Amino acid sequence: MKAFLDWIKRWLATAYEASTRVEFYRRVGDRKTGDAFGHLAMLAVVWTLPITVMFFVGLRQVTRHLAEGLRDDIPPGTVFEMKKGVLTNNLQAPLVFRERDAVVIINTATTTLALEEGEDGVVIDSGTIVQQDGAKREIMDYRGAPDFKFGREELLENVRRWAPFALFVVSLLVLVFMFLAFWAGMILNALLHGFALWLLLKVIKRQRPWRWSFIAAAYAATASAILRLAVQGIERLSVLPDLLYWGFIAWIAYDAYKGGAHERKEAAADRPRTEGESKPV
Repeated sequence: MKAFLDWIKRWLATAYEASTRVEFYRRVGDRKTGDAFGHLAMLAVVWTLPITVMFFVGLRQVTRHLAEGLRDDIPPGTVFEMKKGVLTNNLQAPLVFRERDAVVIINTATTTLALEEGEDGVVIDSGTIVQQDGAKREIMDYRGAPDFKFGREELLENVRRWAPFALFVVSLLVLVFMFLAFWAGMILNALLHGFALWLLLKVIKRQRPWRWSFIAAAYAATASAILRLAVQGIERLSVLPDLLYWGFIAWIAYDAYKGGAHERKEAAADRPRTEGESKPV
């Protein structure tokens, strides 16, 4: 644990330097390319962390809401049975679960209740499941589904026992996918900004290797990524992180230009002068 905490402290110190000190980029060539990928991965973790907290804080509430909804909406004594690809039940009226963005309808044999025009959701009847999302409509039948039979009380018990685990697994998969998506996006962004930095340094005759430019661009993403997280959801400020990123690229290039000019001046001062040549100012 101590080693992990020390590593976190070192990463935070690096992130602070990369966000505040242009001198950091003068030494960036000493770092490995793998360090740059690891730094971007940590930025993706920072991006995913708030979403992770919200996911798992809401997990218990979702489970409780699901159990309460089933207990209140499904009449006692209800039995569902799947046999030879046909779903039957002893409901006298359809079950309708309405949420903000979707509707779930479980039909009985005595009704043809369906989604209203423009309504998104799922309709489960004796032979098919119809899913509608905007203009997209999918119809699936029960061919190949195993036979089963369970009652309301058994359903509630299974939801109480397995829903938290199922939601946890689904949430974990979603979070892993989001992390990988954020990380891939940051790598592509660093490649773009690294190429721009490499090209800019070449134009101002301060050429650096491509590896150096990519590593510098990866660390230059730090302040932009943190700002993007801070202004998330504020549309009028959404352009600021991109401007900050490009600002860091220009800052690094300008510092390299100044450093090159300083090196030339020092070289000129140290160069042996011929007789009659004036000393450079």
